[in-house]
Amino acid sequence: MNRRDLFRQTLLGAAAAAVSQAREIPSDYDASKELARSDWKPVFFDAHQNETLVVFAEIVIPTTDTPGAKAALVNRFIDLVLAAETSDTQRKFLDSLSFLDGESFARHRESFIHLAPEQQTDLVTYMAYPHTLETWDENVPTAYKGHTHFSNLKDWISRAYYSSPVGMQALGYTGSPGGVFEGCK
Repeated sequence: MNRRDLFRQTLLGAAAAAVSQAREIPSDYDASKELARSDWKPVFFDAHQNETLVVFAEIVIPTTDTPGAKAALVNRFIDLVLAAETSDTQRKFLDSLSFLDGESFARHRESFIHLAPEQQTDLVTYMAYPHTLETWDENVPTAYKGHTHFSNLKDWISRAYYSSPVGMQALGYTGSPGGVFEGCK
């Protein structure tokens, strides 16, 4: 077998595999409806991790004159995305959630979701800024590791929130300025 035949067989085999695994999605399919179902269950998180994320996300993006992270179903979207992510990305996210609970236990002898709302906000505020025990400075080489975990969680939450319909409305996005794209004719 020459190189050309080998390449052709490889290409045809890959195309056949892609076609056999392809799934037809209806044109009116709306994934957000699946996330909003009343019987929704986490795919990746366990119940405690999910609830921790819900509480933390609502502190980071609270309900004000616009809906917050809880109304945007940020936890459900992140759960779905993490279920498809690499094990390294999953581990980093879970490490950040675990750090939050670890700090909560170290300071208050309770998991984060069982703290009083003021204690939850104080802990999140403490983690939000880089510091050492002596100074608040992001350039200190031995800075508090909680800030890194806070930043990781906040990044996931803000991306999930501002890509949701609720988040886009909060930003004032009303749709494409040119209307619906009709495509080439």
